[in-house]
Amino acid sequence: MITLQFFQDALVFKKGHITNGEWWRLITGNFVHTNYPHLALNLTGWWIMGFLFVDTFQSKKILLSTIFLSLFTGICLYLFSPNLEWYAGFSGVLYGLFLVGAITAILQKDYLFGFGIAALIVGKVLWGHFIGESETSAELIGVPVATDAHLFGITGATIIGIILSLTHWLHERSRSTAR
Repeated sequence: MITLQFFQDALVFKKGHITNGEWWRLITGNFVHTNYPHLALNLTGWWIMGFLFVDTFQSKKILLSTIFLSLFTGICLYLFSPNLEWYAGFSGVLYGLFLVGAITAILQKDYLFGFGIAALIVGKVLWGHFIGESETSAELIGVPVATDAHLFGITGATIIGIILSLTHWLHERSRSTAR
């Protein structure tokens, strides 16, 4: 992500550019940041997520979830945030990854941890969206916090969670009928 900062202007989410065919910005806007403190915040969140879910998340699931959440968040920002013309940041995807990790923990029967993390993430995102983010965050990153991205991130994670739950249920069902 650090290297991508040098190409921010070509990668950042810009609604007008996306409308004119630069569709990659739907995804790449999630991987560039407004400034280095913004990047440091998201990288810190990434490391915390990795630490919390080191035994829960498989690399393949993180990669596929990141790709899906990036695309889902970008498409939703484009379609459902009419006043948002410009966006940069990974936090929507990051909140989604935390929720996917929590759902995965629940499916692995680590209920207290999984439900605890899920409640914290969903609560934080809903608080930020409906009550408002702190002024400190906006000052640090140099722009207002795009709370819609956070909401779309956990919405995308919910879709992933449904797929994971159905897959888990089908796997468990086929295992029990094979006995």
